[in-house]
Amino acid sequence: MKNLDKVTPFASSITQGNLATMTILLAEIKISAKDSISCGQKTLLSNYVYEKNGTYKLVYTTVEIDGSIDNYVEDDGILPTLFLSPDQENYVSVIPYHPDKELEISIPIFHREDVEMPKGSRPCTGDFIGTTDAYSIFHDVPFEDNKPDKILAIEFINGKLKKKHNVKIPLPANNRIAICNKVIHLLAHDGSLLLHREIDEKGNVTRSREIDAHDIDVLQTLSASFDKDSYLLAQAKDKIIIEKIDSDGTSEIIELVDFADPLFNTWLPVKIADDTFVTRFNSEFGNGWLTTKNDNLLEIFYSKGEQGYRNLLTNEVLSIQRDKLIISSINKTTEHGYAVVLYPMAGDIADNAELIVLNRRLQ
Repeated sequence: MKNLDKVTPFASSITQGNLATMTILLAEIKISAKDSISCGQKTLLSNYVYEKNGTYKLVYTTVEIDGSIDNYVEDDGILPTLFLSPDQENYVSVIPYHPDKELEISIPIFHREDVEMPKGSRPCTGDFIGTTDAYSIFHDVPFEDNKPDKILAIEFINGKLKKKHNVKIPLPANNRIAICNKVIHLLAHDGSLLLHREIDEKGNVTRSREIDAHDIDVLQTLSASFDKDSYLLAQAKDKIIIEKIDSDGTSEIIELVDFADPLFNTWLPVKIADDTFVTRFNSEFGNGWLTTKNDNLLEIFYSKGEQGYRNLLTNEVLSIQRDKLIISSINKTTEHGYAVVLYPMAGDIADNAELIVLNRRLQ
């Protein structure tokens, strides 16, 4: 396969601020954010960039921590899903054009000169979770009741993609998932208890225990272990809390911050340093992210009532002169650093032509 060609589809600007470096990408007609992921110490975006005639190209953009960018165009493919190999090489699953079939291929984004075009397979569903020693792991939660969760485990041998394994996880379903120290951990509500399981890449349960859930609905698993403390993120009684569970299964509730607005959604926590995670959320009144280290809250940025985001711990405002910003994704860059990808909500008349990338590092 040939390597990607560089393109210049955006006008861009960089603003250095006290809280973050802001990069703005402006397309001529329209841009549609599809996915993003870490790329070494950079952020890799995949977007559709539209032409005047309504067609679009799939463009990859890398954003450095200083805000500078490079852009590359995909030769043939839509519906990109970005992921990392166990060697932390950037890969993408795309669907090349075919008049009769929609088959997905998974290929490296860069350094394709020694890669042969793979055979296509049925498009996978689910979210990229992370990597174990030899597999890239995706997790899919079905909408149907009593249907088991699924895992797609993409196997690599000697740095090359070998095979895709589709696995059903034994019930209960709707698991919170985390990969900690290359091991897959699942937490699911099972009646009044939390079922904590460790599984291998084929879905086999290798360790299991039951934990008193204290009637708390776990939002995300920050870290999990059978041998050390585990940290779960939750909301209860108008507060965001941590449920800390020790190796004996004894749990402790630790209050992080007053937060009366019910959280509608949270996303998979992003590890940016040892025991340090950034978790994205939204509510009826806005969206934001919070950063925790074990059971300590380091920051919480919230858009409610702001053009931008206010750190509720310090009242510092990360000003962005846009209304109704949507957070597309958050990714690690450097140690203790991360990038937030945003775009303004499109109006009834105008299409969105803008992407914003904030690069921030904890002090």
